[in-house]
Amino acid sequence: MAAGRVSVRWLANLALWSCFPLALSACAPDAASPPPPAELSAAVLRAATYTSQWVDEGEVRLENGLFEDADRRIMVFFLPEYAAGDLDGDGAPDAAVLLATTTGGSGTFHDLAAVLNRDGEPENAATFFLGDRVTVERIRIIGGEIQLDLVMHGPADPMCCPSVQATRRFRLVAGDLVESDAPAPEAESEP
Repeated sequence: MAAGRVSVRWLANLALWSCFPLALSACAPDAASPPPPAELSAAVLRAATYTSQWVDEGEVRLENGLFEDADRRIMVFFLPEYAAGDLDGDGAPDAAVLLATTTGGSGTFHDLAAVLNRDGEPENAATFFLGDRVTVERIRIIGGEIQLDLVMHGPADPMCCPSVQATRRFRLVAGDLVESDAPAPEAESEP
């Protein structure tokens, strides 16, 4: 009788273990579906090409976070604060980047760049001028929207010293960064 129980247990264990590889394969990711795209790293963003109104060519390619044209006294810097998140609804982690430009005078001009993730390669989809000597305190992407907490100039502020706390929101719309809180442009009426 004891031998009969062992053989039944043995058969039950054999059946269980023979199904185990099938159970594992059911849990494994489908080999046909590609892995999700990786987030754009700071190193990749610091070596990307960005649209720039400050150079005649219309764009700059950063090397280790810097573009410099000594003859024209133009420097473009990648600022360390950036955000990752989906900007165009394709599920890939895109980025919102801050750039600062000096042109030889006392100003430091800040731009916001929306960077799309194209299979791990950065594509600067749009750039928006934020102002001279603004201070961005926080940048994030929430629900496809770029949100910036910054200090801007008030009407009585000297250029050196912005004092107005603000939150600005931007969406990528048809290849442009559009401020979410900005009033919609009025439609032209036909005569």
